[in-house]
Parts: sequence; structure tokens; C-alpha cells
Amino acid sequence: MKKYQFTLFFILLYNFSISQQPIYDIGQNYISISPTDTKADIIEKASKVAPSQRQYNWQKQEMTAFIHFGVKTYDDNGFFKRDTDISLFNPKEIDVKQWVRVLKEAGMKLVVFTAKHSDGLCLWPSKYTDYNITKTPYQNGKGDLVRDMAQACEAAGLKFGVYISPYDMHEPSFGTEAYNVLFKNHLTELLTNYGPIHEVWFDGHGDGTKVPYDWEGYYSLIRKLQPEAVIAVMGPDVRWVGTESGYGRHTEWSVLPGNAVNQDDIAANSQQSNVEGAFVPRNLMKEDLGSKEILKKATSLVWYPAEIDVSIRPGWFYAQEDDHLVKSPQKLVDIYYNSVGLNGVLLLNIAPDERGLVPEQDVKSLQGMRYLLNRTFDTNLFSDASITLNNQHKKHKVTTLLDGDNESFWTPKKDLPATVVLSTKNRQRFNTLLLQENIINGQRIENFVVEIKNGSKWDTLTTGTTVGFKRLFRFDEVFTDQVRLTITGSRGIPELSEIGVYNAPPEVIFEQESQSFANNLTVELKSTSSTATIFYTIDGSEPTTESAIYQNPITISENSTIKAIAKSKDNKTGLVQTATYHKANYKVKYNEPFSKKFPGEKELSLVDGKMGILAYNQGNWQGFRTNNVDVVVDLGSNKTIHSLSTRYLKTIQASIFAPEWVSYSFSEDGIHFSEPIILKNTDGDEIDKNEIPTYHGKKSIKTFATEKLNITTRYIRVIAKNRSVCPEWHKNAGKEAWLFIDEVLIK
Repeated sequence: MKKYQFTLFFILLYNFSISQQPIYDIGQNYISISPTDTKADIIEKASKVAPSQRQYNWQKQEMTAFIHFGVKTYDDNGFFKRDTDISLFNPKEIDVKQWVRVLKEAGMKLVVFTAKHSDGLCLWPSKYTDYNITKTPYQNGKGDLVRDMAQACEAAGLKFGVYISPYDMHEPSFGTEAYNVLFKNHLTELLTNYGPIHEVWFDGHGDGTKVPYDWEGYYSLIRKLQPEAVIAVMGPDVRWVGTESGYGRHTEWSVLPGNAVNQDDIAANSQQSNVEGAFVPRNLMKEDLGSKEILKKATSLVWYPAEIDVSIRPGWFYAQEDDHLVKSPQKLVDIYYNSVGLNGVLLLNIAPDERGLVPEQDVKSLQGMRYLLNRTFDTNLFSDASITLNNQHKKHKVTTLLDGDNESFWTPKKDLPATVVLSTKNRQRFNTLLLQENIINGQRIENFVVEIKNGSKWDTLTTGTTVGFKRLFRFDEVFTDQVRLTITGSRGIPELSEIGVYNAPPEVIFEQESQSFANNLTVELKSTSSTATIFYTIDGSEPTTESAIYQNPITISENSTIKAIAKSKDNKTGLVQTATYHKANYKVKYNEPFSKKFPGEKELSLVDGKMGILAYNQGNWQGFRTNNVDVVVDLGSNKTIHSLSTRYLKTIQASIFAPEWVSYSFSEDGIHFSEPIILKNTDGDEIDKNEIPTYHGKKSIKTFATEKLNITTRYIRVIAKNRSVCPEWHKNAGKEAWLFIDEVLIK
């Protein structure tokens, strides 16, 4: 995956053919517009554009999975490297059945496997290239991971798809017509030897201005060999939402102007993270893709739904330094609401590790996500509600809104607004709302309002624009016996299929999140449900409903781990939440300031006992841009120290260098310091140069430690010399260099 570089390709949906045979489904999912059509005519046509059968089958899956696994799992230099050493590829404990089992239990319906990434290695025994799995040590050259994945998915009842990168850094013929022949041969092998393929995923890697990809030929071949497969995201069936954050738009139309489906507009940047700051979710496509104002300029209309991709880790392939950065169950649930719950399909990437297994941390997060979703949507609290309304069509009655069938629907027979009121015998507590549209006949709803009865008046609960296949809302818990939905805008007569009212399990909120503190710290706990009971422990043990009940803020004075769980009045329990608190051992004075972008734990960061991992944005590293580290540690009183060391991160690719030298000096009064002990960095530029790979960058932690000491002192001055600017051989030559430190270790 990584960066999309859609630099030339303009998807000409439904506007070309090969050998007089249409590539695409010409019918409901494509409607042409005549020059004489009025704006009203165009909107009426838009209301009739609907998904093809393959697109509808794809949308119903809701959650699908990516598997990124290959030689890049073993070679962090693998991205955009022409000659990756494929002998590194030899997973010793691989179990693709474990992958599939984990994904099925998480609720995935389809798995897309990276059969060939941009490094060019084919993970099947292709007869068209020697750069394939048979030339690796894996299974003594007899392996076929595509076969194994296809069989595992079939046995588990999951659909199977393949990712094959058009971009190929290894193949000498890349960028020529001969490469197009080779690529179609590879496609033919994948689409004929492994049973049903339900999705073919084309990345946008590569310089499209220089590569004559034969997109028309690729699409035609797929339609011929696997007619039920959707083609994504450089393809006609499914589009990329425009960000790799996992978050879609709050107004997400699946009906777009065919003449405006231009991948150039969405490709400038996708997921980026550099030393200036971590990736911030953002849309790379326009927020408004299918409003009436956009459609009035269209020359055709096409059904083109959004796939929303994200990785459970910061990277797409496994990296050990990401082990502590796996997205939490709560984060994955939030992504679900903002992808599936915004009329999209979630494509969640999982990266097996060097063993060939889904790591334990990832499994735990997926299990937690599934638990929260199952406990949320297990009961529609208004399933037996009585319904009143202002109008309905005689053939499509309102009772279908509560039948659990998203293909039955209610539709009004009169003009809008159309109002539906759901009433229960007893008041219910809930915090989640579901709406579904009958997209088999198109996407039509443009605006709606949801209200709840509060005594004699109606309070607005939420408002929205598009619904599509599924729209989900989360809000603070409410308590009522009546919910009113009013559809205020629609393209043609709306067709609503489902309304659901649910209560998600309560979650614990730490008002003071994990942090370091100097003396004492008071921690307050809250819950997403005002009526929930919170149970907690402070010794790191797992809390249960038999643990202490939280009633008052907790005051801590030592290193502590607080774990808490909430239980609602309807007997739903959330997941255990954990916060860790570190007491700083000493005080620190800074003679040169740290960066506000990477403050760590600020003035307590270097003496709180929290170590960083091989990731500069993990939180325990404190960054200095061009500045030196120059601090004085106050031990509080004279103490005898026997050893002293400091730790620094090296990620040369990201302009993070080890210090040129480190000095330690000592004082009893904080004014007069001894002659410093100076420790020089002996690595040198040649070693640093060799640590720059083509893409990721080698990461390491360098420690500057004294020999055995026997010094009585109160104050310790630490200076670490930043090289200030990147050297001439670096890609950022002359620009600011960074220095990252996590701890001063004193014994």
C-alpha cells in the first residue's frame, strides 16, 4: 500500500469498450445525460442509478480485510527497492488458517491477500517469472501462499480477493508493452487457478506518466475470467475514499458524475508521517462529490461506492516497533462507525509477523472490537415499537422498518416531509441509532432529522444528510419512549429499509490519562453511561464486578496502574480500560528547550522511568530540533551514584541522529560543576549512510553509558550535542536535524 501516486490514470467509466464488448455493466448503475436534460431531469435520473449485483454483494459485506505479508515483512528496506533479497522470506511458523480464523471471528466477510506487491515477488509459483515464491527457502521452494489462502478462506466460508500491484520495481520489462503482457499473464494465473475471486485490488503505486498500464485490457480480462469480482480501487466498481485513516465523509454519495471520477484529484498525498508530526486524518477527495450542484454539470451518472482502508498498525507490513501502537478496540469501533456507518465498506489491514502469525496484540484488539459491536447491536430496543406516520405507500408499509430485513422497505406516497414516530411501552436507555436505505433501487435521502420525546416537547437528537446502505450515529445516552424520524429532503421518493435503536456497553473514561507526575496525582473516572457502575483495581490486576466500586477520585503517590470496567443498568459490561502513571524520581532544569511537537512528558520526561520504543511518535521520546539536550538533574540531596547513561533514538531516514557526543558533569551546589566525562559517538557518517534504506529507514537506540562510578553529588548536568543540520549526503541536506532522548538512567 503506502503512498498512492495516481498521476495519470483517469478512469473513463462506462465510456469506452474493447472489441465492441462493454467492459462495464450498462444498466441501472450507469445513466447517460442528454444535453437537453434539465437539472430536475438529472436529479430524477440520479435517483434511479443503483448498484450492479456485484457492487451490491460487495456493499453488504460491510467489513473486509487486507493481509499485507511478503518479503517486506522481513526487509524493512523493501519498499521501492529493485533487488530485495527474497531469500529472507521463510516464515517458520506460518498458519494461514489462524489468519482466517482471527478475521472471521472479527466479523470480516472477505479477505484481500497481497499476492504481489511493488517489490515484484509473486507469492504463487508463477511460470512467467523466476521472481516467485518457489525461489525462496519457504517450504523448500514448494510453497504457494495464494493457494493456501484461497483454500483457508473457502473452508472458513469467507470470500477471497487478491491484491496485485501494477507497479513492479523488480521486473526489467516494467514500463513497456511487454510488461503489460506479463501482468495479464499473472492476472490470468490468479484468476483461473484459485477458485472464485471476489475482489481484485489495484494499487496506484508508480509513476503513471511513464507507465503505459493497459487498464482496459486488465479490466476486460477480469470480467472474462471472474465476472463476479469487483475491481478496486484503481478500477470501475469501487473507489478509494481518499484517505488511509479509516474515516469517510459524513455526506457520502454513491452516485457520482461519471465525467468527474478523476483519480488525479485524490492522489497527491495519502498516508504520510514524518518528523514534523504524525498523520492527521484528512480527505484527499472533495467533501462534496455528489450533491445536486455537482450533478447538474454531469454528462453521465455512475454508481461508484467508497472503500475505506486503514491498517490496524501505523504501517501496512509488520514492524516490531509498532507492537505498542496497535489500534485499541475502542479505536477500531470508532473507525467502524466512521466507515461502515458512513455508507462505506471498511477494508482493515492486518499484518502477520515474521513467524507468519497474526500478533497477539492485534488479535486482542480485533476480539475486543467484535465484543463491543456484538454487545451493541444484539438487541434493537425498539423492535416491538408501535409506529405512527403521516403517509405511506400501500405496497411498502412502515412495519418493514423493524423486520431486520434491509431489502424490505417503507416509502411514503406523498411529498416530503415524511415522518415516522416509534413508541415503546417503557422508556429505554440508548446511545446508538441505525438507519438503512434500500439501495437496490438507488440512494435518495438527502436530509433528515431525528428527535426524542422529552416530556411534552421534542428534542433534536441528531441530523444528517446521506444514509445509503448504512448510517450510524453515536451520542450521549438518552432515556425516552418515543423517537421521531423526519425525512426532509430526497431525490424522488425515499425508500427506508431499517431503523435500529441500540445501547452500546458503557466505557470507562480516565479524566487524567496515563502520564507522569511529580508528587501526588488525583485520578477521576467517568463512564459513557451516567448510570453505570465502575469497578476498579490499582495494583494492575484485572477488575471484575466484584472489585472495588469507584465512588471518589483516586489519589496516587507511587507508580500505579489503574484498571477499570463499567457495567450498565441493562447488565452490559464494557472492556477493561487501563491507565499507567509514573512518578518522576527527580527534578529537571532545561537550559535549551525541547520541541513542542515532541514534548514527551515535558519536564518529567527524562526521569519518569518510561522508555521509548523504535518509533519517534510513540510518546516517550522527547525531541530537540537543532537544539542540544542540555539539562540539569536535581537528585534532591547528595547521593552516591555508581552508573549513569542516556538513551537516544536513531532514524536517519527521518533526520533523527544520535548525538555527536554526550557529556556528564557533577555538582553539589548546582553552580560549580566538575570536569565533564565526554563520550563520543564513534559511528560516523559512513555507518549513518548505510542505515538509510530506500523507504522506511533503519531504527535503533544508542546508549551513552559511563564506566563504573563512585561519585557523591546532588546535581548532574547532561549535554548531548545535536549536529544541528543534516549532512550533505542526506536527502534533507542543510535542513534541521533532530535529537530524540527518552531517559537519564541513574543508579
